[in-house]
Amino acid sequence: MRGRGDREHGRVRVLGVDPGTAVTGWGVIEQRGLKFYCLGHGTVATRPGTALAAKLAVIHRALADRCGEWEPDVVALEKSFVGRNVQSAFRLGEVRGVTMLVAANAGLTVAEYTPAAIKLAVTGNGRAEKAQVERAVVRELALKGPVAPDAADALAAAICHLQSARLHALVAGTRAARVAAS
Repeated sequence: MRGRGDREHGRVRVLGVDPGTAVTGWGVIEQRGLKFYCLGHGTVATRPGTALAAKLAVIHRALADRCGEWEPDVVALEKSFVGRNVQSAFRLGEVRGVTMLVAANAGLTVAEYTPAAIKLAVTGNGRAEKAQVERAVVRELALKGPVAPDAADALAAAICHLQSARLHALVAGTRAARVAAS
């Protein structure tokens, strides 16, 4: 059983989720020391023409299963944004809500990042194209072969969270050192 003891020994496991009603991507990354390791990734595809409630139930079950299987410490999720299609934004928000419910039921916190922050974390460019994100994820995690685009986006969210946590720890350490020196 994983838990706080693992985090105290420099291990953190993140379930990244790229929400979508047609395809939801997921990816699990574990940080050990300064290295990131991909433990698993995939997609949850729903059938076209299926009622929204049934799609959300499929996504809920799949993400709950991933939480049970991988026992993450946190869920990293892309923040909503409203593009040209408001209805698509609503559907995305509903899948995000299901993801947050899964996390809450598992006792996990949810870390949210904008699409630009995720792209910046993995490619160095907040406006990177999907193909650039996929290549960067494959390279960063030393994966063999291509990754489904939605799974790559989920892995990118997990990487973003781990890099953000690393940065926050560095800033906190610098502040603590300044306080101790004064």
